[in-house]
Amino acid sequence: MRRLVTGILCALVLCTAASPALAAVPTTLAVEGALTSAGGGPVTDGTYPLTFTLYESATSKAVLWVEGPANIPVKAGRFAYVLGASKPLTAATLTKAKAAWLEVTVATNPPLPRKQLHATAYALAAAEAAKLACTGCVSGSQLANGGISAAKVGFNFAASKTKGGPALDLACTGCVSVSELKFDGDLDLGGNSLKAKNGTFSGDVAAATVTANSFVGDGSKLSGIQTPAGTCKTAGEVVKGINADGSLQCVKAMDPSALPKDGLNEISNDLLSNQFIDTVASTKKKIPIPDNTGANANSLIQFPDIGTSQAFSISVHVENTDLSKVAMQVLPPDDKKTGWVLCDPCGKKDEKVFKKTYSPQAKPKSGDIAKWVGANPKGLWNLSVQDTSFCVPQAPGNKVYCNTTAKTDGWIADWSVQIQTLSNKKVEAKGLLVASGGLQLKQANSHPVTCTPERFGYLYANPKDKAVYVCNGEDFALISIFTKGTQNNPGQSCKDIKTHSPGSKSGKYWIDPDGAGGEAAFETWCDQETDGGGWTLAIRGTLNSSYNKSLNQNLSATKGFLKSYNRLKFTDILVRPGNHELTTHWALFAKVGNGTQTLDQKVKAGGSGSYGVDYNVDPPHNVTKRSASLAGVNEWEALSLRMSQTSGPNDAMFFVVARKNRASCNYYNGKRYTNTNCIGAQLGFGVSFYTWSNWQTWTGWQTGCGYAGYWNGSTTGCQTTGGVFVR
Repeated sequence: MRRLVTGILCALVLCTAASPALAAVPTTLAVEGALTSAGGGPVTDGTYPLTFTLYESATSKAVLWVEGPANIPVKAGRFAYVLGASKPLTAATLTKAKAAWLEVTVATNPPLPRKQLHATAYALAAAEAAKLACTGCVSGSQLANGGISAAKVGFNFAASKTKGGPALDLACTGCVSVSELKFDGDLDLGGNSLKAKNGTFSGDVAAATVTANSFVGDGSKLSGIQTPAGTCKTAGEVVKGINADGSLQCVKAMDPSALPKDGLNEISNDLLSNQFIDTVASTKKKIPIPDNTGANANSLIQFPDIGTSQAFSISVHVENTDLSKVAMQVLPPDDKKTGWVLCDPCGKKDEKVFKKTYSPQAKPKSGDIAKWVGANPKGLWNLSVQDTSFCVPQAPGNKVYCNTTAKTDGWIADWSVQIQTLSNKKVEAKGLLVASGGLQLKQANSHPVTCTPERFGYLYANPKDKAVYVCNGEDFALISIFTKGTQNNPGQSCKDIKTHSPGSKSGKYWIDPDGAGGEAAFETWCDQETDGGGWTLAIRGTLNSSYNKSLNQNLSATKGFLKSYNRLKFTDILVRPGNHELTTHWALFAKVGNGTQTLDQKVKAGGSGSYGVDYNVDPPHNVTKRSASLAGVNEWEALSLRMSQTSGPNDAMFFVVARKNRASCNYYNGKRYTNTNCIGAQLGFGVSFYTWSNWQTWTGWQTGCGYAGYWNGSTTGCQTTGGVFVR
């Protein structure tokens, strides 16, 4: 950076009397100046090395005197220095030169232009005059007042333009006492500054700009300052600013009109946004295109009401044997007749795959797609594709598209409508949403929207069902927000409870098979572990009376047909011999029922017997799964639903688990299976003609009844009851 000296002010102490008592003349000369940068402003504050050199002329190479370099502080571009501070500047140095020119060098920069010293500097020559011996000198007392006028002086006074005239050209620094100064007019410094450590003014101070490090005082006597006062007059307003006249500018505490509609991210540190890119695609894929039949292939998109679009586009994917014979049209929601022609033709001859996105920049062949920017595209959109030439399956690459049997040529593979949304329906939380005051979902007694892939994860609360539903992309799945299976909240079945509460354990639950408004809910026992759970207890042990009197039993009944038996529709049966709540022995028989009948209806509707199923047939239902303890046991191969009715009460043998082939078993009177090679469990004996006593005479039962779930009527025989479950 080149530095320039814009001005040098020099001052020399002057003597006012010539006498033997004259004080010693100083050998220094004060100099002041300013350094500016090449750009024109003052140099940066700091200490700079300056060298001062005197020459006899502006171009002389002979040095009269030199001092420095001296490290001199510079502030606001200005510096001050006393020449001769380190090397004396003597009168002899000045008197032997006709003139003196000062050159300043900053560091290693080229010397700055020389400046000529004025008369003040030559006051040093007075030192030489002090050495003169004076003879016949005239003292001042011998001169009359006014005796010497300017006309009598034959030389110019220092810095005067005329002989004996005033010192008009005097450049003086520090040579006049303050007591000798009196200003009788304004002091104009031009473009220069006035520097002082302290300033005392008895009158007014007028300035364009006042700059200070501090003002001392409380400011109580400052004048000309407009102090705003008062409050906003309208409730809910705050001060936005101060007008030039001192009045208040008031606005609403939160002025929505001052915010841009898409400014949510700006005021939320980019954590919230109401701008989205939403794509709604056709739900049906690969819709066949009629092969030159005059009919069109149509694919529909129901675009939801999700807000105003800021950007809009349509993407299409179509495949055909010859796109040069294909035309495509889109009918937007507000136009069911004309629409837009996307392309006609849609490709070159024999070109087969078409993929393109249309937008206001990539325009269709006809139609104003740009009008949907700034509009809400909700409604039904229709892509219509027409093929105008028969396909030839023998041509290369055509076989995959050309179906002469179905008379189709290719398909609409997929298409979608996409918008960038300034939404008035939803807000995105880009960070973790912490709702300190709670979070409440939308409430509706039915699904408020259609569940589509675009709405995957949509949640709402249903107060009617006391549940939360979530869209899985195809349908709404229920999330239970209560304990299902209680008396106040019964399930439809044990399977229903397991579905909505996958973690539920085996135990007592309340169910209501026909729902609210029908028969009352009842308590039952659910097996929620075996084969995935969901099993409802239907029969507990054997009949404790006739068949009809054993129906509709509560769970508290030790034997009989529970309410589930004649109220719960089923498909599968699970038999658990022994203590049905604790035993690990079980056999599963799948698809015994068709899901439209209860067990009671199934028994009464089957076979040719007088009351129901004919017991003289082989067991019709094969075992599907068995517990490890029953694996390979022949007696658990099949299941029969058997019942007979006699002349008395409904005496019956019911539910026989036995071998699949009845002919390999012994039977009593052609009626019943009798030995352990055939029977694994028997449940449901009546109390009259065919009683347990009829079976006590038969031997060969497995020790301790084995896996049989029956009761032999004696205190020393088998006490195991067993249970039948349905699902």
